[in-house]
Amino acid sequence: MKTLLLTALLCLLPGLSAADAGLPIFDAHLHYSGPDVGGAAGLYTPEEILAKLDRNHVSRAIFSSRPNEATQRLYEASPERIVPFLMPYRSREDRYTYHSDPALIPWLEDWLQRGHWRGIGEFHLFSEHAGTPVIRDMARLAESRGLVLQLHGDHGVVEQLFGHAPGVTLIWAHGGTVPVPFFIALYLERYENLFVDLSMRNERIAPEGRLDAQWAELFERFPDRFMVGMDTFSPNRWRRFDDLIEETRHWLGQLPLEVAEALAWQNAERLLKDPPH
Repeated sequence: MKTLLLTALLCLLPGLSAADAGLPIFDAHLHYSGPDVGGAAGLYTPEEILAKLDRNHVSRAIFSSRPNEATQRLYEASPERIVPFLMPYRSREDRYTYHSDPALIPWLEDWLQRGHWRGIGEFHLFSEHAGTPVIRDMARLAESRGLVLQLHGDHGVVEQLFGHAPGVTLIWAHGGTVPVPFFIALYLERYENLFVDLSMRNERIAPEGRLDAQWAELFERFPDRFMVGMDTFSPNRWRRFDDLIEETRHWLGQLPLEVAEALAWQNAERLLKDPPH
């Protein structure tokens, strides 16, 4: 119904873009970590985060955090809107060692028993560490439980994760480390369970606000494999959240409406509508 109403509005008002009509957003890459967390030492309470989502017509959002308790707080405040992902870092230093820590898998399993987690990530990983038994077991854990992995890493990691667990679903954050349309297309052709979030890539996708023709062609070729995200990895990103949403809607509005809707919210909604196994 929402799609039909938006389409009708666009037809009635010539020149009105999808962005102008307040295209809903399912943000596939948000964080609520460290100094962002509300309270005496933080910036934003869960209610303030939800108000930011309301103001920008963000219907749902994937969140992860360190500590994971922060994401739990957000989920409890709005379970119908927050899609919680479990970050595999117990401390700031874990980011550099988690991939080889034999205690990680039991720790993840314990967390999965006491939450409504839909995925694992965002996790940072390089090819030289993607073949460890710990990463193999993490990928297989996600595959067996119907959890989505969200990777910040290079194409070699993508290959190894699917080698470990061919049936796992993977969101490749930021379009990978080589965010070039022809290169991304090679991997979308190769792996049907691979999706791409476009966080941190507005300037590449739409230099000076104008949608690049090669990116537009890529989106129209694979309209069901991309998602948008604002990647609030720092307090400054939360301060700029309204502007980031506006920038994203601006280039989405230069796509055909059905493609814009797919990227803006439909793909993420379809991927995450069902509960994990």
